[in-house]
Amino acid sequence: MYDSLFSPYTRNGILCKNRFAAQAMEINAALPGGGISSSIIDRYCDLARGGWGLVFSEAVAVNRNALARESGLVLDDDTADGFNKLVRAFRQAGGSAPFIIQLTHAGRNNCDPEKKICVYEDSSGITFADEEELERTREMFIHAARLAREAGADGVDIKACHGYLGGELLRPANTRDDRYGKTPGNRAFFISSIIMDLKRRFPDFIAGSRISMFEGIRGGCGTSGPGEVIENLGDILEVLGHIVNAGADFINVSAGIPVMTPELTRPDRRSMALLYSHFRYAMTVKQAFPGIAVIGSAYSAAREEAPELADRNIARGFTDFAGFGRQSLADPLMPSKIMKDTGTADWCTLCGRCSALLKKQERVICTVYEREEKDKYGG
Repeated sequence: MYDSLFSPYTRNGILCKNRFAAQAMEINAALPGGGISSSIIDRYCDLARGGWGLVFSEAVAVNRNALARESGLVLDDDTADGFNKLVRAFRQAGGSAPFIIQLTHAGRNNCDPEKKICVYEDSSGITFADEEELERTREMFIHAARLAREAGADGVDIKACHGYLGGELLRPANTRDDRYGKTPGNRAFFISSIIMDLKRRFPDFIAGSRISMFEGIRGGCGTSGPGEVIENLGDILEVLGHIVNAGADFINVSAGIPVMTPELTRPDRRSMALLYSHFRYAMTVKQAFPGIAVIGSAYSAAREEAPELADRNIARGFTDFAGFGRQSLADPLMPSKIMKDTGTADWCTLCGRCSALLKKQERVICTVYEREEKDKYGG
């Protein structure tokens, strides 16, 4: 039924059997110190059996001072062996999709108040990261990416969305007076230099970034200047140009900041126009940069209509992949169910409980379809 959605994708070393992308979805279930737990392995083995074309890991901090979640994952020298086991388990469970590890630094969203840092000074009182600290952080990303490659991952996604440090750097509001701020090229430098370094050393290693095209805040990504609020994608496209020219294989398109503008990041049935905005953001990136893979987001909000919408958007060249976050938690087997026509998938109900669990720093699962949580929540 969905010829475009189930068509293979081959470009720039990315080889995928279909266009379903499992987006990064944190479940806050790491071992102390950020190591891989059995719950983490179980989740990705389920995704492997689900037949996804492209799989992103949940956000993985580049060190223990960069965590957004108390039980979030960390990729460093102490935890690298666990990531090797994770990738191996994913492959043994039948996962043929490129496995991409999303690397992050929480910045001002750090779960430890003593470790919060910000990219540009404001009235929040959070410690300002000087150029030296940003340079150290950049090296941490490069080191974590090398560990990801050694663990068997196919690539990395440098997280620059949803209000985290990477995304804060990209904003027009970032007017810092050094090589990390003010001009589009400088604001892109943190991401572009990491990607350039990785592609120079490891040409076949996939590298890209997930970016909020419009954040919905003053001076945020998707505005034209530090004090602007109106959506204008010209500046963020110029920023993206530097990242693409550095050798990025993909741009994973998102929007919003979950703690500030959650309706932009996670549209629901009351805000379907915001889902269509996600389609427009992906289309805009694809038209500007036709030579790279573009992953669209927020398809979970369309529920049972998602396959038809995704198929149409891919057929028209508006995106290369349809990304599912909440839906991949609700039913990790969704692609295989649709392909085999074995009946309807367990569609995400958009209840928001998974997000509520994450906000409370609790273990995240789908409370609707996971039996152990159904009774607890009265589902």
